[in-house]
Amino acid sequence: MNAADAATIEKINFFTVMRVSLGELFTVLMLKYYSAIEHMSNMQPWYDTFRCRPEMNQNSVTNQLIDQYARAVVPGLAKYAQLRETLSAAIRGGHWKPGSQLPPERELARLTRFSLGTVQRALRDLADEGLLVRTQGSGTYVAEGRASIDAPIYLRFLGKEGEPRFLPLFPKVLTRERIDERGPWSEWLHPSGGAVVCIARRISVNAEFNLFNRFYFRADAFPGIAAAPLETLDGANLKQLLSGESNMLVTEMRQRISFVKFSQVAAGAAGVKSGTGGMLLQSAAFAGREPLYYLESFIPPNNRRLDVSAS
Repeated sequence: MNAADAATIEKINFFTVMRVSLGELFTVLMLKYYSAIEHMSNMQPWYDTFRCRPEMNQNSVTNQLIDQYARAVVPGLAKYAQLRETLSAAIRGGHWKPGSQLPPERELARLTRFSLGTVQRALRDLADEGLLVRTQGSGTYVAEGRASIDAPIYLRFLGKEGEPRFLPLFPKVLTRERIDERGPWSEWLHPSGGAVVCIARRISVNAEFNLFNRFYFRADAFPGIAAAPLETLDGANLKQLLSGESNMLVTEMRQRISFVKFSQVAAGAAGVKSGTGGMLLQSAAFAGREPLYYLESFIPPNNRRLDVSAS
C-alpha cells in the first residue's frame, strides 16, 4: 500500500468516526430536549400557553370570521361603525347565537387591529341597539331578542332574494323634548301656539347601518305619548301609537327627498363623520286635512334600495 492509499483510508476513517459521533451527539441532544420539554410542561404551567392548539385554532377561526363578514368600507364611515357592521353581520349570520358570549374587548382589539376605544364604541352602539347585552364583570353577550318596528310605511328598505320584503328596523329612543319655537316641522304641523314634541331616535336597518330620525307631533294632540316613559317607546311604531291614541287613520302621506350634509348630531347617531353627504327623507301624515305627525330621517350612504311609494 502506497502513501496515497494510506492517506485515503485515513480520511475515510475520519469521516466515518465523525458521522457516528455526530449521530450519537444528535441523539443525546434530542433526548435531553424532550426531557426538558416534559419537565417544563410538568413544572411550569405558563408553558402550556405556547402549546395550546385549541386557543390558536380559536384565534384562527375568529380571524376568518372578521374576514368573512367585513364589508367594503363605505366612504365617510367611522372605524367603530365599520367594526359595528362587521360584528352585527356575524351575529345575524349565526356565528354568535343568542345568549352566547363574545370575546373580551382586548381580545377583539388584538384580532381586529382596531384600538380598544374603537372596539368599546362599536360594542356600546350594538348594546344601545339591543343587539348585545353588556354585563359589568361578566362580559358581552348576544341579546336573546329585539323588538323591531312592525309594518313600517316610510323607511321601507327592500330586501333581496331570501330576505323579508322590507328589512326590519330596530329603533332606539335617544331623547324627547318639547319645542316652542318654529322650525321645519311648522310647515307640516301648523302648530297654533302649542308645544311640539320631538322624539329623536337611532334606527338600525337590519343591523347593517344606522340612520337618525326625528319624529314630531303636537303635544296637545297626543298627551299620552308625550308623557309616556321612554323605555316603552323603544321598538314601538310611533305612527301606530299616535293613530291609536287619536282614533284617526292616515289618509294622506307626503314625502320629500333631498341631499344634505349631516350635522354633528345626525352624523353621531348614524355613525358617520360630521359633514358626510347623505339623504334627508321628510315625511308627513294627515287625517283628512288634519296633520298628524312629521318625520325627518337622515340616511347615510348604504347599499340598499328604499321604497318611497305611498302605497
